[in-house]
Amino acid sequence: MWLGACTPPAAAPRALPFDPLPAAGEEDPPTLADDAGDGTERLARWSPPFAPRVAAELHVAGAVLGPVVLRHGACPTRRRSDCACEDDLLLVGSTAGVLAAFDVEGNPVWEYACGAADARPSVAPSGEAVFLRCGDGSVAALDPGDGHERWRIARPARAGLATPLEWSPWAGMLFAGDDGLAALHRSGAVAWSWPAPGPFAGRPALSGRVIVFAGLDRIVRGHDAETGEELWRRWVVGGVEGGVLELENSDVVVATLYGHVHAFGMPDGAPRWETTVGTLARGSPVEGTDGTILVGLMDGALVGLAPEDGAVAWGLGVPAPILAAPLPIERGEGVGERASVVYADRDGFLAEVSYRARGVVLPAEAPEESWRFNVGLSIEARPTLEGASLLVGLEDGRVVRVVPGEPQCGDGVEER
Repeated sequence: MWLGACTPPAAAPRALPFDPLPAAGEEDPPTLADDAGDGTERLARWSPPFAPRVAAELHVAGAVLGPVVLRHGACPTRRRSDCACEDDLLLVGSTAGVLAAFDVEGNPVWEYACGAADARPSVAPSGEAVFLRCGDGSVAALDPGDGHERWRIARPARAGLATPLEWSPWAGMLFAGDDGLAALHRSGAVAWSWPAPGPFAGRPALSGRVIVFAGLDRIVRGHDAETGEELWRRWVVGGVEGGVLELENSDVVVATLYGHVHAFGMPDGAPRWETTVGTLARGSPVEGTDGTILVGLMDGALVGLAPEDGAVAWGLGVPAPILAAPLPIERGEGVGERASVVYADRDGFLAEVSYRARGVVLPAEAPEESWRFNVGLSIEARPTLEGASLLVGLEDGRVVRVVPGEPQCGDGVEER
C-alpha cells in the first residue's frame, strides 16, 4: 500500500540578512489579507484500489498552460471525498490575461484582468500577497482576499519580467529573468536589474545568498541576491528551459534541451558533475522524497539520478514526451523502501510511478506504474497537489480535479 502524507513537511527557513525596509520617507507596505496557511505544500494521501476519476472541473477563459497555484488556508475542515481543505484558494492564470481565484468547491471568488495576454501567479505565493506576472512584462501584487490591486509596475527592469516569478520569503524579494535579470522588493520597488543575454525561461533558485539563473543561452549565472552583482557564470551543454533546482545540500542542478544534467556547488558555482540522460529535458529537474533527482524527458522517459555524482539509478520508458517537471509524492510513514512520483505527458496521461528508494539494498526492483489516467488533452504544466487530488490545467480552459485512489484523510482534523 503506497500512501502520501497529509502532514506538511517541516520548513527550514534560511536567516538571510536583507529583508528590505522602505526607503526614507516611504511608508511601510500596506498589510494585505492574512494568510492562515503555513506556506508549505500539503502532501496527499491515497491508497489502493487505484481507480482514478475526475471529481470536478472548473472553467476559465483562455488556455491554462501554467500550474494551478494552491494558496493554503487554516484547514479547519477537510472534505471526505478528496481530503481538500475547505478554506484553500485556487489561483488559475490563463492566456486570456485573467487570474481567477476559486474556493475548494470550484466557486468563483474573484478575478483580476491583466489587460494583456497571459497571466501567471508566482508558484509559491507569499504570506502577504498574490504576486502576478502579466504577458506585457508588468508585475502586480494582489490582496488574496478580494483580488484588489495593491500595486502594479510596468516593465520594472530594462529587460522586463515576462517569465515565472520566484518569491523568496527569506529574502523578502521577487526574482525573475527574461532577456535580463531583476529583483523586486515586496513593496514593488526595483531592488536591482542586470542586463544579460537570454532569454531565461524558467524559475531561478535561491541558495543561501546566491540567486542562480539558467537560460537558453547555455549559461548558468550566480548573482548576489541582495545587490545583483554577478558572482560567477558556467557554461552547460544546451539551453535550459525548465529552471533551476536547489538540493537540500544547497547545490543546484539544471537539465538542458540537449539532455545533459549539470550540478554546481554553492556558493562558488564549482562544477560537481555532469550526466547525459537523453534528449530535450524541458521541465525542471526535481528532488524526490528520497533525495533522488528526477528528470522527465521529451523522448519519452523518466530518469532517476543519484545526487552525489549524477549516476543514473534507474530509468523508465513512457509512451509520450514529458513536458513538465515531475511531482514527488510522499507516503504516510516516510519514504520506506519505495518512493513515488507523478508525471504528466503530452498525450494527456497522468501516472504515478513507484521506485526503489535510495539507500535500500537488495532485492532490487524496477520502477513500475501504480496507475494511469487520461484527461483528454496534452498537459503542459506540472499538476498541483491538494489533499488527495491532483489539479491539472488544460488548453481548453478547464482545470480538472483528479482523485487517483481511495482518499485517506486521517490527519486529526475534522472531516465533512
